[in-house]
Amino acid sequence: MEASPTPTADELDHLSDTVVGTVTLRAADLGRQRDFYERAIGLEAGDEGPTSVALADADGRVLIKLDSSAARGSAPFSHPHTGLFHNAFRYPDRPALGAAVRRTVELAPVFEGASDHGVSDAVYFRDPEGNGVELYHDRPYEQWPAAGEGKVGMYTRPLDLAALIGEAADHELPARCDIGHIHLQTADVEAIAEFWRDVFGLDERQRFGPQAVFLAEGLYHHHIGANTWHSAGAGPAPPDRPGLHSFELRLRSADRVDKAAARLEEAGIKVVAEGAQVAFLDPDSNRVLIRAR
Repeated sequence: MEASPTPTADELDHLSDTVVGTVTLRAADLGRQRDFYERAIGLEAGDEGPTSVALADADGRVLIKLDSSAARGSAPFSHPHTGLFHNAFRYPDRPALGAAVRRTVELAPVFEGASDHGVSDAVYFRDPEGNGVELYHDRPYEQWPAAGEGKVGMYTRPLDLAALIGEAADHELPARCDIGHIHLQTADVEAIAEFWRDVFGLDERQRFGPQAVFLAEGLYHHHIGANTWHSAGAGPAPPDRPGLHSFELRLRSADRVDKAAARLEEAGIKVVAEGAQVAFLDPDSNRVLIRAR
């Protein structure tokens, strides 16, 4: 297997940065969703109100916000739609991943598989309201398969789930994890790739024809994925159903945020300053907030 190009010291310093910040989900049943993200994923509830709760990892980073103000009591939207494919929770090593999988297997209503992607080991579920959930850990960069200049050779092969769970360590909760990437359902892969690559400024790291694209800030395998497997030509889910409300990207510097905002405005995208953040809608009408980390 061809080795990945040797990264610079700066690229290595930033390779595993937390770029995806807080993801906000519309919830139909706040208590049920909170219970899942606490007991399975390993998060801890913090700020809480009558219709919302923030859930953080062991370091106090808010990864998920649940908000039932619009979708309370509703059913998941069953028709093809854009939005969230999965949130990908990244754990520091295989024992921590195994522990998270062992918890989630007991609580998730749907198990969707386990895969060796070359760059990572990943296990897939759905939460109680149908939102996709990936649990994963990264392999060392020098083990990542290469695929040409500027690309990474991700693939999908079977993962021995029993062996992974067998390595599970006993970890205290809340867990130490972050959202390593977010994967979206898009109406048009080429349009979303052009937006995130040519307008916003991310690097395209892998492409599977017209069906999926993976992009990142720098050499990470991907911070944003998008596919049309269940959403080609579709529109967003109604705003009163469970699903993705918004997600946050944390760029490397305030200068990068300013440049991204300027490129968006030049492309005719409406950009709104919200305190230290900048908000906009992507081509699939997902609400995105960016700020410096």
